[in-house]
Amino acid sequence: MPSNTTAHVSLPLALPALRGRFGDWTYYSTVIPVPELAERVSFGNELHNNKELSAWIQRSLKEGRADDISDYLKKEPERFFNSLVIALYGGTPEWVPLAVQAGREGRPQLSSASESLGVLELSGSEQLFAVDGQHRLAGMKRLMESPPKQVPGDAPTAMSDLVSVLVIAHRVEKKERTRRLFTTLNKTAIPVSKMERIALDENDAMAITARRMVEDHPWFRSPRIALHHTNNLGRDEGIALTTIGNLYDVLRELFLEHSGSKRKNLEYNRPSDVELDKYYKWATKYFERLSVVEPALAEYFKASELEEVCQRNRTAEGGSVYFRPMGLALMTDVAMRLKAEKEGNWWEWLALLPRRLDQAPFAGTIWSHRNTMDPKHRVLCRDLLLYMCAAKSPPPAELRAKWSDVKGEQVNLPRRVKGLN
Repeated sequence: MPSNTTAHVSLPLALPALRGRFGDWTYYSTVIPVPELAERVSFGNELHNNKELSAWIQRSLKEGRADDISDYLKKEPERFFNSLVIALYGGTPEWVPLAVQAGREGRPQLSSASESLGVLELSGSEQLFAVDGQHRLAGMKRLMESPPKQVPGDAPTAMSDLVSVLVIAHRVEKKERTRRLFTTLNKTAIPVSKMERIALDENDAMAITARRMVEDHPWFRSPRIALHHTNNLGRDEGIALTTIGNLYDVLRELFLEHSGSKRKNLEYNRPSDVELDKYYKWATKYFERLSVVEPALAEYFKASELEEVCQRNRTAEGGSVYFRPMGLALMTDVAMRLKAEKEGNWWEWLALLPRRLDQAPFAGTIWSHRNTMDPKHRVLCRDLLLYMCAAKSPPPAELRAKWSDVKGEQVNLPRRVKGLN
């Protein structure tokens, strides 16, 4: 990827723009083609006097999400970026306002159009650097290393995309002012929440599938799935099996194992419609198998009155591990590890394991002495369950020592299950 850290002269460029004012900043709103942005704009090293710091920032951008964003630009026909903020200094940029004639009588008039509409002319010797949007810029630069070729009849590639840009003026003697804007924009940007991702993301395979299950499948329609992103059911959600946030986590475990894809691919690269149908079928088939492992789930899925089923399987003494969001995620983790390692069907192994929270190895690990769910020893509980199936887990002596430490007394490991050989 070109570093763009040294000054060079590009060809002149004329950009149609709107000029605006926000606070004490004057800015120009325009669009710039992807190849021009990748060539002309650098990463903002000019904001830092320390060259090592500048190099570290540039290296972290290259090693960060550049490949993911480049792939997104290549593969996603519905790709879209919000505006990059670009600082400009040096050279001889010029703002050329456009003359606007008065509109027809009786129509709304653009009273300030002559001040706001115009052309931003760049001589080519200006220095441009990203104040906000460095990762998107890194992705565009990575794209230019192997630019996609336009195939006749196909949709236009990202090479013809016009990216929305806000250009601000930067003065070298007022570097702190631009750097302060840099930190303000980047610190106050709110990451997309898990709930927003589940509700809106059209690339994330788990989010798309979770929404489809809740909308289309009778087993998962509200109120059977509580619609919030946390893994805890509220007091007024006693008839729900779990939350949509927990369902998302369960689907991620399933899809990572079934597809062999990496987590980033599942989250950022939208599968084809055919692949999405496969994910949906995997998900529903998983819960069908799970309802054989835990008959109480089969009863729940068939029930029209849910409260009584939940009360019997989510009790003060514990009840079924599958009726607790943490337990459902834990057993899915175990199931997918067994699927990857064992020749037998994972559900047959799962059916041999305990299901009640007051039984070992749940009691004292994820089910505390206060009769509450405790995530602190979730990994230990998982490893004990895998040990019981003679699956890959820490050495027995290590497991026993950890479990004894948690229980506060010397204990023996749980017996291994029998029946599948």
